[in-house]
Amino acid sequence: MLPDTRQLECFVAVAEEGHIGRAAARLHLTQPPLTRRIKRLERDLDVELFVREPSGVRLTAPGEALLVEARRILALTDKAVTLTRRVSAGEEGHLLVGWFGSTVFAHVPQLLGGFARAHPGIDVVLERVPKAEQADALRDGLLHIGFGRLYAEEDGLVVRHLATEPLALAVPAGGPHDGDAPVGIDDLRGVPMVLYPRARPSFADQILRECEEAGFAPEVAHEAGDVVGALSYVALGSAVAIVPRSARNVALPGVVHRPLTGVAGVEFSCLHPEAGRPPALEALLSYLDAVHEGGAEG
Repeated sequence: MLPDTRQLECFVAVAEEGHIGRAAARLHLTQPPLTRRIKRLERDLDVELFVREPSGVRLTAPGEALLVEARRILALTDKAVTLTRRVSAGEEGHLLVGWFGSTVFAHVPQLLGGFARAHPGIDVVLERVPKAEQADALRDGLLHIGFGRLYAEEDGLVVRHLATEPLALAVPAGGPHDGDAPVGIDDLRGVPMVLYPRARPSFADQILRECEEAGFAPEVAHEAGDVVGALSYVALGSAVAIVPRSARNVALPGVVHRPLTGVAGVEFSCLHPEAGRPPALEALLSYLDAVHEGGAEG
């Protein structure tokens, strides 16, 4: 029969104290139960671990070998218990985070950077996952949480609004809209624009709606898969693009960002499971709640 951790603790105490009485006091036991545990351990292993002497006990050669390994086993057991409790408390673990599009320009690194500083024991793994694929990845356990914009409602998943970001206009440097004054949505009538894919709901829907409310249909010169692609077309000088304000953090040569007036902001949200969330994700959601209440993101 293999010894359990309590037997090993008793053995280590006797080995380190060299005396049954002192070891019993250290373990908060009386001597007879401790003596029985040691004898049972020797019987189970079929090995004599101690030499009994008038002044106490000393280890045999097999006992010395067991002492080295017993200490290691107890240390590993203590580490495993501590880690398990820390993971359960959301103090350690890992998070699989999906992001897409312009959320990585400011919001995602700001939020996750703050979370990582507050929870250094949690390893955050980032992966670019298109918004349309995030729901399935969450259901399959490939992601714990996704960050994006304009999520549709999904069964078993929660859309959590985190912030509303102002929109801006990316224009070619030296072009007609390159100046200090803000640009109004009405000023874009007849101006070649870059638009985005229209998987619903989408940023493209919002842009089309803003133009429609201003009384015109946009002149679509190019379609880009994401904001970085749109900025690339702007850098070519062939069109302008409506982008989240944080896109100015992408310092692309030949592109200037101007405030855009007369339009609503675009939402920044996350998508996560409704139930069965791991402790590390619960810790992140609590952090997001605290940040939202504190007004640090907006």
